[in-house]
Amino acid sequence: MFFKYRYIPNYLSLFRIVLTPIFTIAMFQNTLLFKLISLNIFFIAALSDFLDGYIARKYNFITNFGKNIDPLSDKILIITSFVVLYILYPSTITFWMVFFIVLRDVLVTFLRYYRLNTADPLKTSFIAKRKTLIQIILIHLILILNALDSNYIINNQYLYFMMWASVVLSWISALPYMIFFKK
Repeated sequence: MFFKYRYIPNYLSLFRIVLTPIFTIAMFQNTLLFKLISLNIFFIAALSDFLDGYIARKYNFITNFGKNIDPLSDKILIITSFVVLYILYPSTITFWMVFFIVLRDVLVTFLRYYRLNTADPLKTSFIAKRKTLIQIILIHLILILNALDSNYIINNQYLYFMMWASVVLSWISALPYMIFFKK
């Protein structure tokens, strides 16, 4: 009986991937209802990220598949969210910001998979976990403002600078991977 629960974290990661296109479709429907739906879908997806890690660590349900699908599903959700927000609000979430976030994630993913079958595979760093948390909070903030008053997103320089800081943090969080890989 206990064995069948072992894969719950993996199912949660896969669930996050399934929610991503639904979130995307909802975001492009320009009504308050769909804005709220997309906010709730993103919240559920972000919650699944927390839950899969918590359950995996607490009950030692850690699998090789889970070690790979969890960060990949995070990247799919975060990158897709930033791309959608760029399409909707290109003056606040600019192309160069999304480009550098995607570039960082692709680089780290390649480094991770390159080291996958070695004696010392890359693990998600503390700062990378915090980077993901900050990006999730920032996306939530933008989605809330999207539902309340999208003009605030367009006319607010604070969000632009918060995005800029998120890009910088993304690349700072990539440094431990690059240093580890260089060794």
